[in-house]
Amino acid sequence: MNQKESIKKTEITHPVSGTVMMIDTAIYKPFKAAIIQCLKKTKGKTFTELVADVKKIIKKTYPAFKGSVSWYTISVLHNLQTEGIAIYYKEKGKKYNCLA
Repeated sequence: MNQKESIKKTEITHPVSGTVMMIDTAIYKPFKAAIIQCLKKTKGKTFTELVADVKKIIKKTYPAFKGSVSWYTISVLHNLQTEGIAIYYKEKGKKYNCLA
């Protein structure tokens, strides 16, 4: 078995378009945990605030990560919305993300 065959993938789905993508499970899990941690005990965070907080956690828990924190945050967040774990709402013209 070569290295590519041994990489586990997680299927993620966009909540509106239904587009399905596969990402490395080793990346998905820390991002999911970081997003949930950032959204716990808060009434909501803008995407910019969420990315800044996730970036701090990923730097500590996954220091070898070299990808785009913003891209993985939005991709995993969309999947969490599809699963009913996270939602968003608008208030005073701003969009906030929070746990369902």
